[in-house]
Amino acid sequence: MSTIAEIALPASEFALRETFSRQPGARFEIVGVVAHGAEHVMPQMRATTSDTTSLQSALADNPTVADAQLLTDLGDRGLFWMDWGGRVHDAIPLLTEDETTVLAARAANSKWRFRIQSDDRNALSTTYEFCQDAGFSVEIQNVHERTTLLKESHRLTTQQYETLRSAIDRGYYDIPRKVTTEDLADELGISHQAISERLRRGHRSLVESGLSSPNPDRE
Repeated sequence: MSTIAEIALPASEFALRETFSRQPGARFEIVGVVAHGAEHVMPQMRATTSDTTSLQSALADNPTVADAQLLTDLGDRGLFWMDWGGRVHDAIPLLTEDETTVLAARAANSKWRFRIQSDDRNALSTTYEFCQDAGFSVEIQNVHERTTLLKESHRLTTQQYETLRSAIDRGYYDIPRKVTTEDLADELGISHQAISERLRRGHRSLVESGLSSPNPDRE
């Protein structure tokens, strides 16, 4: 049984602090592999912003970025090939200590969020301690066992699961709500109607699953 957790880390301690200062509404998501060896750390990054050209300039001036090459420009979205500075290369190995794997990484509102998988909660605690000892102010959120995730999501399609996961990560369910369905649709590159259908169908599947398994210990 493995443990899944989300770790939040301020951009000021990791990467892109200056970029967020210049473009506070920008959102970033690491595409594909987060880390593969010491030389390939978060190699591709998808960015959503009002102006990709201005963002490219902001990345070039960012001290945590050694180089950023724009691979695809869609106006308000861009795919970059990234070469990061030392601070990023220092942090990622800490997150992968004790057989921990980084499953996903994204950034918005001057904060990075990593989804990590550890062998157990002890391994997760070790990762947390390594980060704290190195001076990173990590915050552990949404800890759950892998079996729990599978049980809750077995009725969801991959698209529904990823849409609901993005909605949670972006604060769609927060009070007050941090993003709208239009924001989620833009980020995922789909229509507003498609995002609404995925959310409704995903909600229905989870509700039906929950209603079919009442907890006798709760009133």
